[in-house]
Amino acid sequence: MKKLLLLSLFTVISIFEIHAQGVEITPITGYTFPASYRITSGNARLGDGQNWGGNLGFSLNKNMEIELSYNYMSTRATASSPLITNRVDVRTNVHYAMIGANRLFPTSDAMTFFAGFKMGTGTLAFPDREYRNITKFSLGFQGGMKYFATERIGIRLQANLMMPVLAAGGSLWWSPGGGTAVGLSTFSPIVQFGFTGGIIFRLQQ
Repeated sequence: MKKLLLLSLFTVISIFEIHAQGVEITPITGYTFPASYRITSGNARLGDGQNWGGNLGFSLNKNMEIELSYNYMSTRATASSPLITNRVDVRTNVHYAMIGANRLFPTSDAMTFFAGFKMGTGTLAFPDREYRNITKFSLGFQGGMKYFATERIGIRLQANLMMPVLAAGGSLWWSPGGGTAVGLSTFSPIVQFGFTGGIIFRLQQ
């Protein structure tokens, strides 16, 4: 399965690269704010923290680009409810792997503003192995600016809104592997808001 996914990803990247008018690689880092949401008879929370990742962008024309992105954050997850015997407080790694599109708004040869939408997977991983890792379908929105000091090097600043989607009746992400799952009372995305910045390396123009 992993080999098939890697092959599919390589094929998608190859197609984009063939048709792209520009290719950009952007390592990024930033800060994500804490996110809280309701669970049955209680509350759950993902903490804040520094995020890391990277973007691979393919400009189709001066107004549109396709982008692959990865983002990682290490934090703590907590949950409390009468249905949980002991309050949950565990180390948690958050991973997002997504594909999307940005609408570009160039104001000059050096400056471009953008706004975009993306979708993919969001994963909560527990390095101490108290609970099972869980992966959910996720949505994302972003907006920001790019400024190129030279033809090949620029900076990128943006705001991000990431939403792993949890449907009604789904179990809480960190429900114990052998215990009773904690159900969500309604459809409830976790909304994570943050900022990122990075250095753009333009490989092709």
